[in-house]
Amino acid sequence: MRHEFWQHGIIKVLGTGAILIAVLLFWMGFVGFRGVSAVPVRSEMAVIFGTAVTSTGRPRPALEERLEEGLRLWRAGLVRTLMVSGAIESGNHQDEARIMADWLMGRGVPASSIVVDSHGNNTWLTALHVASLHPGGAVVVTQWFHVLRSEWALRRAGVTQVSGAAPSRFRATELWYLFRDSVALPVYVMTKAP
Repeated sequence: MRHEFWQHGIIKVLGTGAILIAVLLFWMGFVGFRGVSAVPVRSEMAVIFGTAVTSTGRPRPALEERLEEGLRLWRAGLVRTLMVSGAIESGNHQDEARIMADWLMGRGVPASSIVVDSHGNNTWLTALHVASLHPGGAVVVTQWFHVLRSEWALRRAGVTQVSGAAPSRFRATELWYLFRDSVALPVYVMTKAP
C-alpha cells in the first residue's frame, strides 16, 4: 500500500513537471515567433535598445546588428528619429547610447535625428523614457527574442502605436536569452506600472 502511494506520488509529480515544461516550451515558441515575424510600421521613431560594447568603445556584433536594422528603417523613411538607449557600463564605463549615436552619425544620420538616452539601464527604463517623449508611434529594434517584451513595455508605459524589428541573424546562444525573456515577460506583466 505504501509502495503504491509513493508510486502514485512520483507519477503525479512527473506528470505535473511534463505539463509545466510543455507550457514553457509553447510560450517560448510564441515569444520567439512574435520576434522573428515582427513587421515594423511607419512611426515617428525607432528605439534601438543597447547592449554590450567593447572596452575600446565599439559595438559588439549583436549591437551592431541592431544599429544596422535601425539605420535601414531610417534610410527607408519608415522612421524620422532614431532613439538610442543604453546604460553606462559598470565595468568599462563606456556609454552605450553615445557609442550608438556616434556609429549612426558615422553613417550619415544627422545628430538632429538622434535622441540619446544614456540611462536606459533596462527595458522598462527605456520604455518610460520613450513614453515621456510622447512619440507618434515607435518601432522597437532589438534581437528577435526581446521584441515581444520590448513592445509590451512600451505599450504599458503609454506609447500607443508600437511595432518591432529585429536583425535576421541567429546564434545558438540566443536560445538562452529566449528562455530568459520568456520568463521575464510575465514578471514584467505582474510588476511594472507606469
